Amino acid sequence: MSLLAVLPLWLVYEGLRFSLAPGDRNGAEALITESLLLLGPHAVRVLKIVLALCVLVAGVRVLRGDLPWLSVSGVAALEGAVYGLMLGPVTQALTFFVLEGRALGVGLRADLIGSLGAGLFEEAVFRLGLLSILSLGFVRSSAAFGLPRSLGVIGAVLVSALAFAWFHHVGAGGEPYDVRIFAFRAVAGLVLGGLFVLRGFAVVVYAHAVYDLHFYLSQA
Repeated sequence: MSLLAVLPLWLVYEGLRFSLAPGDRNGAEALITESLLLLGPHAVRVLKIVLALCVLVAGVRVLRGDLPWLSVSGVAALEGAVYGLMLGPVTQALTFFVLEGRALGVGLRADLIGSLGAGLFEEAVFRLGLLSILSLGFVRSSAAFGLPRSLGVIGAVLVSALAFAWFHHVGAGGEPYDVRIFAFRAVAGLVLGGLFVLRGFAVVVYAHAVYDLHFYLSQA
């Protein structure tokens, strides 16, 4: 259901990117692509085929189960939009300062592509991928030591949030390190991680995308 719920956002992102800015890629998307290229020249194509098959399987299962995927997708998008508008104020309250943004002046087209790409690929890498893997390991470790399983999930949310914040400051396109910006993104990562655990992948994707787009538009 989550995969089908974010499919429209993904299709819009790909359509805008290929028609308006074919050279632009989100940093997390570039990380995925470049990592796959280490496995061979056809690895990216294989991933796209696998994703297409996953969408096909998800569609068949939804149709066979007669599940209300349209209404669920609409609710996930609306819920995510509400959380996205709340993310900035909540994060600022938790970090005890107001983070002033910069108007980059790159235009609505780049802002829209960047927002959708961040919502899709950063959430796929840091929440769906990293947080899920960490949760699996941390929960088993907690159980082995007789600790509550929830501690493992909390630890996974924390580590993935720190990795999410750190990611924005590394590489050729990384921003200069600023402790306030790092803290803001780390807390935002905690909030998004909590949303992922409690509400699922689709909601957190829409929340991240709406937050970024609202941020860019408010700084224009």
